[in-house]
Amino acid sequence: MAMSAVAVPTSGSDIGAPGDGQPQWRLPDAGWGRKAADAATLHEPQNIREYVAMHQHLKVGGGTRLLDVACGAGLAVELAAARGATAAGIDASARLVAVARDRSPEADLRVGDMRALPWADHAFDVVTSFRGIWGTTPEVLDEVRRVLRPGGLLGLTVWGHVKASPGAWALRPLLWAQASQVAHQAAMNSLGKPDVGERLLTEHGFEAVRRVVVPFVWEFADPESYARAVACTGPGYEAIQAIGEERFLHDAAQLAAEHARDGLPLRAEINLVGFIGRAPAPAGTGSSFLAEPVELTPAAAASYADDSAELGYVMNATRLWAHDTEALELLFKALGRVSRTAGLSIRDRGILVTAAASTLGDSYCSLAWGGKLATAASAQLSAGVLSGDDSLLDDRERALSRWARRAAADPNATTAADVEPLREAGFSEAQILAITAYVALRVAFSSVNDALGAVPDWQLRAGTPEAVLAAVTFGRAPAAGPGSS
Repeated sequence: MAMSAVAVPTSGSDIGAPGDGQPQWRLPDAGWGRKAADAATLHEPQNIREYVAMHQHLKVGGGTRLLDVACGAGLAVELAAARGATAAGIDASARLVAVARDRSPEADLRVGDMRALPWADHAFDVVTSFRGIWGTTPEVLDEVRRVLRPGGLLGLTVWGHVKASPGAWALRPLLWAQASQVAHQAAMNSLGKPDVGERLLTEHGFEAVRRVVVPFVWEFADPESYARAVACTGPGYEAIQAIGEERFLHDAAQLAAEHARDGLPLRAEINLVGFIGRAPAPAGTGSSFLAEPVELTPAAAASYADDSAELGYVMNATRLWAHDTEALELLFKALGRVSRTAGLSIRDRGILVTAAASTLGDSYCSLAWGGKLATAASAQLSAGVLSGDDSLLDDRERALSRWARRAAADPNATTAADVEPLREAGFSEAQILAITAYVALRVAFSSVNDALGAVPDWQLRAGTPEAVLAAVTFGRAPAAGPGSS
């Protein structure tokens, strides 16, 4: 969360300065940690929408190894664990980490410098930072990339166009700080400007960087609770140092009173920007966790020859399945059978596969079929389906994509009502069975490839439209191509 990365003053009666023997990274504790209980209960819960949205974008769930950088009082860590993740966190404020440990005693929570993360290389699948990494701390991105596994995801948030936000008034008290501190805050917030965050993440080695919409709203019961919540933040503390705490609380409450609504909470919608980037695969990454057969069977050799003739290279998935090419042939024979029964075109199949594979978090089939769907339709349509946006599909296609996601995500959660759009689209009962079997067989194929570490071929990266590449920010990173280091 935002807590310990926000700028704090480097002088004053009760805050350490660089020359007093205290490391620079410890300074945020003076602002954020001084009222840790207020920060944890009045301020941090306002960020729940932000946490939930980013966890959803990152597909945080059972088995995810997640690190939250600048974790503050640990609410984001607690919510990640509730989704099944094994969570860790680091923050500069010992007082906030104490709250986080009280909330999540099973989590690996540490006090430390985010510029020197105390975890081994490739320790995490996902790293989050909720307004904790800024334009003034770009070096943290190198540490984040180090602790992410190849193909692991970074998700971070920063303030967007605050001045244009309906709730911009709620941040006005932060401007009561000294001019130099306000200027520093502006430099920190620069990542939200167009292309700035994307460029910075790319410069620090992240791939498939994309900007996402993140809902963010502050709500308070009354002006006094708003004033207390803002006062316990780092920038709020800077303003308090400039004008005094009594005046700050009075003026902030008076400001909020101007936005009070009878019978409703104070509400401030503020523009927030999210970025997602993927750690690349290192050069020399193997094609999968299995070694290729020492000797190829005639069937496997034929599959290699077919790939070379059609694609110009042998796919890593083909190398993996070379241990039982007959099983792969039977799987694809079944896929062909149900595809014909359902009357699926190449565009239909592309929609079904990209919708199901992206739901699973399978980058291999998402890239392979994302490219096919881009050819059959358009790169924008393909990227949309991969991202869960069906706005470019017609009603029939929308029924296919939504059913594929439902069947891939949780087949036990489907209802009779979920099947009805397929009937309305003109599919018969036999076709609906065939469509469902097609999705299930594709899920089986993806599951084997993913579980055994099949790495998307570097040629897929080279031949896939940019819009599709940008949408596939999940799963295993494509293999590094020739000349990569």
